[in-house]
Parts: sequence; structure tokens; C-alpha cells
Amino acid sequence: MASPVCKPNDTDQAAGLRLAARRATGHDGKTVVCLAVASGKGGVGKTFLSVNLALAFRQFNRRVLLVDADLGLANTDIVLGVNPKYTLQDALFQGYELADVVVHTPYGIDLLAASSGGREMVALGETRMGLFIDELLRFATQYDVLILDCAAGIGNSVTAFLAAAPLSLIVTTTQPTSIMDVYALIKVIRQENLGVDIALVPNMVADHAQAQRVLQRLTAAAETYLSTQLEVLPPIPFSDAVSRALYARRPLLAYEPDDAAARQVVLLARSILQKQKAATTLANLDIKGLIDGVLKG
Repeated sequence: MASPVCKPNDTDQAAGLRLAARRATGHDGKTVVCLAVASGKGGVGKTFLSVNLALAFRQFNRRVLLVDADLGLANTDIVLGVNPKYTLQDALFQGYELADVVVHTPYGIDLLAASSGGREMVALGETRMGLFIDELLRFATQYDVLILDCAAGIGNSVTAFLAAAPLSLIVTTTQPTSIMDVYALIKVIRQENLGVDIALVPNMVADHAQAQRVLQRLTAAAETYLSTQLEVLPPIPFSDAVSRALYARRPLLAYEPDDAAARQVVLLARSILQKQKAATTLANLDIKGLIDGVLKG
């Protein structure tokens, strides 16, 4: 266990000097695939996609770090069927090293879990939070893929994490409420000029023709009223196996790897790797955005 985080009376100047020293010798040249996964509303399969994408990238021999960026209502550990001894909050408030906090799952991917109902991150202050984010990026040099599983909705923490990642996957269903919430999230992204590269992932699609019609209306509205061209990725079909896997506390790719939804997630991972749209160096990540994301969580 490391020394505890800085006490409130530590000077921000000293913290800033330590941050500068770490950045000078750390992670500038490391290239990773970094993506954020978000949704306009809960219950559309956002964490399902984050977890199973992580397993899919592992199938392509990538070292994967999944970060539960929903610092208030975390549940990636539930989908993975693991019971973390420590969480990101322990690293933030108790001074634990990330090497002690990370969970090495049975599926070959690593998880930095968060806890539900965690205390306010703003208590740490921006500079000391910067130290933590920098340590997270240094830790991430061990990996080829970094996935941020964001909270649902249009909160400040969500948009901050989206701005920090080179590619954002927005998960939606074809239900009207989900479509409206996705539109609201995209509107906020554009109003704040975040410059986010967005791709929509339709999930739980039972009627492909209906899904195509609904998504065409959404993309047309985004182009007309938000001056935004949305990329719509191939849909993930509805599958009863998803619920069975969740009740078994196992990712779908491990529970029923030949299921149609599982195969589509693997194809999505392959496409992301081939297009290299999410590839970046750790030095190019928006550190301020990551800090804002945690502070506003």
C-alpha cells in the first residue's frame, strides 16, 4: 500500500511539481486503443457492451484495461462476476496503488472497479486529482486497449470522459425514449464543442427493418439540426442469452460465445482495430477532461 493521498493542507504548488515530474518521464509515446462507452439512458446495454468488447479485444490478443467510470452507480464487477477487494475510491481516498486495486479477471482482462454510492470526488481538488489521473495513465502503459465505461445520461462527468477519448460509442435501443435521450446527449456534446468522434451502437435489435427506419430519422435530425454526421455501426441483435448470462454473472462472450449478439460484438471489436479510429498515444489523451470527469462524477 502506498502512502495516503495528500492531506487537504498540502500545497497545490508541490502537487503540481510532482505532476510535472511524472509527465516528463512517463507515458508520452505509448499507443493505445482508447474508447468511451456511454448511453443517453440506463438499461440499454452500455455496460454489457463495455465488458464484452473488452473480452472481444482480448480474443485478438490485446491487453485490456476496463475502467468503471460510473463512479456513483458502478456495476461492471457484477457483469464480470468478480468481487473487488478495493475500488478506484480506495486509490483516490486511501492512497492504495492501482496495482493493488486492479482486478485480474478470469477472462484475461483487467478491471479498475468503482463503488456504488461513492463520496464526492471534488473533495480531493483538481491538482491532486491530476496526480491520480497521471498515475492512471502511467498504469495504462501496460495495456493495448483502454475502455471507459461511463455513467448513463448527459451529466458533466459523462461529457468530460467522452471528450477525453478519441472514440465514443453511444449505445441505444430503438425505443423512442432511448432515441430521444441519445439525441439529447449528442446535442450537449455539440453545444459544448467537445469535438467527440461519435459512433452509434444499436443494441437489442429484434426488427432490423424498423431499427433502420428509426435510426435513419435520428441521423437525419442530427445532421439537419445539429450539423452532425453520425456513424451507425451494425446492430447487436436481441438475445435471451444476454439475460441468462447476466443472471449467471458471466459475460456473454464467455457464457455463450456462439450467440448471435456475442458474434456481433466480436465483429465490432475487429472493426475498431482495423479502422484504428480509437488509436492514440497516452500523451494525446485529454488529461483535463479525465480530471473533470472524475471531479464531476
